[in-house]
Amino acid sequence: MQLKRLEAYGFKSFADKISIEFDQGITAIVGPNGSGKSNITDAIRWVLGEQNIRNLRGTKSEDIIFAGSASRRPLNIAEVSLVFDNDGTLPVDFREVVVTRRLYRSGESEYFINRSRCRLKDIYELFADTGIGHDGMSIIGQNRMEDILNSRPEERRAYFEEAAGITKYRNRKRETLRKLTDTEGNLVRVQDIVHEIENQLEPMARHAEKTRAYNELSADYKRCQLTQLSRRYAKEAAHRAENEQKLQKARDEAVAAKTAIQQAEARQEAIGKEILDLEQAMKASAEKNETLRQRLEAAHREMAALEERQEQSGAAKERLAKRREELTRALASSVGEIGRLTAEASDQEQALKAAEAALGERKAQQGELGALLKRYKEATAKTLARKEACQQELAKETQALAVLERDIENGETGQAERQEALKQAKAQQMALSARQETLGVRQQQANEELQQAVRAQQQARHEQQDAQEALARRRDALADLRQKLATAREKVDFLKHMQEEYEGFGKGPKAVLRAREPWHKGVNGAVAELVEIPQDYVTAIEVALGGNQQNIVTEDTDTAKEAIAYLKRRHLGRVTFLPLSTLVVPYPNEHERRAEGREGVIGWAHELVTVDAHCRKAVDFLLARILVVDTLDHALALAKEFKYRLRIVTLTGEFLAPGGSLSGGSRQGREASFLNRGGEIEALRASIAAWQEQEGTGQQASEEAAQKAKEAAAAQQAAMERVQQASEQRAELRAEDRRLREAQEAKAQEVAARAKAAQEYEASFAANANRRVLQLRKVKELQQALETACRAADEARLDLEDAMQDADDLAAVLQDQELKRTVLEQELMRRREHIALCRQEKQRGEQALKESEQEERDLLAGLAASLKRLNQLQQEAASWQDHFDAGQEEQRSFYEQRMEKMAVAQEADRKTRAANRELGKVQSELHQLELTGAKAEMAIEETQQAILKDFGFTPERAAEEAYDWEPARLRQTMKELAAKIEALGPVNPNALEEYEALQKRHDFMQKQAGDLVEAKDNLLHIIAEMDEAMTQQFREAFAAIQSYFGEIFVRLFGGGQAELRMLDEHDVLNTGIDILVTLPQKKRQSLAALSGGERALTVIALLFAFLRYRPSPFSVLDEIDAPLDEANVVRFGRFLREFAAKTQFIVVTHRKGTMEAVDTMYGVTVEDAGVSRLLSVKLDEIEGQLDA
Repeated sequence: MQLKRLEAYGFKSFADKISIEFDQGITAIVGPNGSGKSNITDAIRWVLGEQNIRNLRGTKSEDIIFAGSASRRPLNIAEVSLVFDNDGTLPVDFREVVVTRRLYRSGESEYFINRSRCRLKDIYELFADTGIGHDGMSIIGQNRMEDILNSRPEERRAYFEEAAGITKYRNRKRETLRKLTDTEGNLVRVQDIVHEIENQLEPMARHAEKTRAYNELSADYKRCQLTQLSRRYAKEAAHRAENEQKLQKARDEAVAAKTAIQQAEARQEAIGKEILDLEQAMKASAEKNETLRQRLEAAHREMAALEERQEQSGAAKERLAKRREELTRALASSVGEIGRLTAEASDQEQALKAAEAALGERKAQQGELGALLKRYKEATAKTLARKEACQQELAKETQALAVLERDIENGETGQAERQEALKQAKAQQMALSARQETLGVRQQQANEELQQAVRAQQQARHEQQDAQEALARRRDALADLRQKLATAREKVDFLKHMQEEYEGFGKGPKAVLRAREPWHKGVNGAVAELVEIPQDYVTAIEVALGGNQQNIVTEDTDTAKEAIAYLKRRHLGRVTFLPLSTLVVPYPNEHERRAEGREGVIGWAHELVTVDAHCRKAVDFLLARILVVDTLDHALALAKEFKYRLRIVTLTGEFLAPGGSLSGGSRQGREASFLNRGGEIEALRASIAAWQEQEGTGQQASEEAAQKAKEAAAAQQAAMERVQQASEQRAELRAEDRRLREAQEAKAQEVAARAKAAQEYEASFAANANRRVLQLRKVKELQQALETACRAADEARLDLEDAMQDADDLAAVLQDQELKRTVLEQELMRRREHIALCRQEKQRGEQALKESEQEERDLLAGLAASLKRLNQLQQEAASWQDHFDAGQEEQRSFYEQRMEKMAVAQEADRKTRAANRELGKVQSELHQLELTGAKAEMAIEETQQAILKDFGFTPERAAEEAYDWEPARLRQTMKELAAKIEALGPVNPNALEEYEALQKRHDFMQKQAGDLVEAKDNLLHIIAEMDEAMTQQFREAFAAIQSYFGEIFVRLFGGGQAELRMLDEHDVLNTGIDILVTLPQKKRQSLAALSGGERALTVIALLFAFLRYRPSPFSVLDEIDAPLDEANVVRFGRFLREFAAKTQFIVVTHRKGTMEAVDTMYGVTVEDAGVSRLLSVKLDEIEGQLDA
């Protein structure tokens, strides 16, 4: 596999999109400090999944997005892509694989594989065990070198795991351990559920047996009821036959009575007809007289009105004359006002024409001035442009002059510094000799200090061991306490889950409580979740309720009906409902109340529980007649005293039913109780609170012990550091002796080189002084040209200001003229509107005068017509009065004849009423008999329907199935059966189905538990196999890497010895790894005692050992050659060439020896402030051109 290309946009200093092609072999990234070449390393590390922004040399995520520069705006996105040529190394079916990471300034991050969105986890898995990763040895910079050497042995182990190829195994093991934890947690939960179900099975079996007995007793009781219904049917059928005979006799009597009534009614009808004729004649006469009366009244009213109108017309005539005079005067006044206003309007029109003429002259002047102003502005702009060009040219040349002067000044300073450095080099050469004289004394002192430090370190180690043992004891105790806390919290969560999921409830109640149907708003809940019970009474109330704990409380029967229909539709079982609207609570009677004061009596069960007032009726319905007693002995005594008619429950769960039956025994636990889950949760929470307090105390004690252990460890570390320092000091003194001799030779060469450099710099200083004289002359010429341009610009500006002032003055005059014209136009408009109003007023006055004259003429004509009509009405009224008097006499004659006929009609009516009374008596008897027959028929029908509905029999079949007992025996049997049924107490009709369902669930959960145990064993076996495979693979890899490391170390250092050591070979999967080195001709020493170059070579040796064992597709090395001297850089380059056959190298460097070994070189430079730019060179092509 090969890294083909890197593409980046907006990443750190790369504001523009870049693309870097990587060929096989070695590619170098070079450039000056601060140019951004290491940003390429950061880009590769980032796209491979680096999450720690500090490892990318930033403080927050947005630091990797281009932040802008003086000439470039900030970007809002950073994107980097790596393109790989996949030869099967990566587990994807693509020849070319593109991995992309994108970050927005908003903080949103995206990952892609071949342009398809993915997770960061997918990228990690893609490169797992390939030797490529953001935190492995495939990308190494100077900081990573220090991390490898300074990290603890346990941390250093990760690099070896990556090289050994067991990282994928480690991740799979971590995933398997997570699955094992989940499986164990599921197993605990399933076992808890099994235990819960087992606790429910025994009481559910009792309920099922109780339901079976109830069903048998109910069947006998129903047969007795069938016998009663059959006998009632026979009795009602006999009663119906007897009533039919009486009914026929009454019907015959009713026919005779109706005949007599018909004869009397015929006589009464004839007399009524005669009376009706007389009444119609009286009515016609009365209507005629009424018409005459109305005509007389109307004539009298009209005559009175005509007389009143004569008087009103005279007054109106006088009023109209007065109004005509007023209108004439107003009309004359309007004519005069119109003349005056017309004259004023004419004057104003003349003034308006004069104002418009003056305004036209001013506008013409404004146009001429505007053209002049435009010419002045163009001239000013041209002079300003010349001035600005001169200023820019002057600034450019002035800057060049400043650069020359700064170079001259730096040259003077540099020459002095070089002379001073030459002087110091000679002084240092003499000081080196003096330092060698005191070195022997210091070496003796270093040996004594080392011996003292070793003794102190041994004492500190013993103290640290004691502190660690004390800390371990504290932590074990704290761990035990935290385990108890975790167990309690898990149990609280489990109980809450059971509450929320209605664990233990039957299929039917659970379905109703979980339903989301419209009718569910009428469901208040199950009895078990509605009551709150003091902890002391939980057992007693639980036994008292029995299977009724799962009864559902509803608002009304409609909700219960809809819920039952829902259960039927979905075949979800049966439920007992308690509709609040229909429940009738059987509270204790006076006789039962006398038990309240007896010894041991605690109270009635319904009074001992707390429930919402709205649902109180439902709880009272179940518990109102159950008495709670402290002990069984008191309960037995009380039951005997009340002749075994009370229902009693004890605090320990014994139940005494009416009739004397007694139930009790052991209970296997209370986890299955629906009632005490809330209380148990509260108790657990109280325990958790107490344990948390103990945890805080234990944590504090553990922290104190940890602090002591830390102090002891610090003392041990300090002692070790003193030993290390003393050892390092002695080694440094020995090394210093060698370095002093080497320094003497180097210092002599430095003195000669500095003297030669001072002579060369003197020549360069003289050339800069000559260029400065020429530049000064050019700057003075530009300054003179600038002064001329400034004067021309000032003159143009003054001309423009004068023209603008004239334009402002003319605009003010023009504005005044416009205002004057507007005022005249508005005044003229108001005059014309006033004239129009006056003319309208004149027209209205003329019209009103004409209307007044017409009204006066109409009034005179009306007076004459009224007088004529009055005379006519007087004549008609006299004639109508005569006809009215004759009609009154005719009405009195008709009335006398009607009274005679009414007397005859009353006698006929008396006879008819007598006959009707007789008929009513007969019909009443007939109705009573029909009603009795209907009732008998209804009773027969009801009885027949009851037999059919309740038993599915016909009356004949019912008679066959009925008992042939005497009524007394039948009543006694039914009474005994009812007593036995009542003695059973509340019965759950679904108990048999629920017991069977619970048993099936128990079997299913048992199977689930077995499956989980098997899965747990399989996971443990898989973990063991992975541990064995990882151990073997790691041992093989470690042995090979150790051998390669020792070999390459010797080649890099020209001798010496290097060793990798596992701290605990018995725990291969967790042991730390230490690096032990011995430099040529030296004793073994710690890594901290190595110089920078020696430390770098050590890491490079380890890197090449990893690559020899498991060649990585590519490796990125960021200035790891910086601490090396030239000879070691050459060795480093040779190794790169050697390993480049199997590994593609990308090297960020500025060392010549490394550059000589590369195939392709990219240069990074800063084109604009803060923006990096790439340049590429293929060295083999250049070499080919040079050879040609």
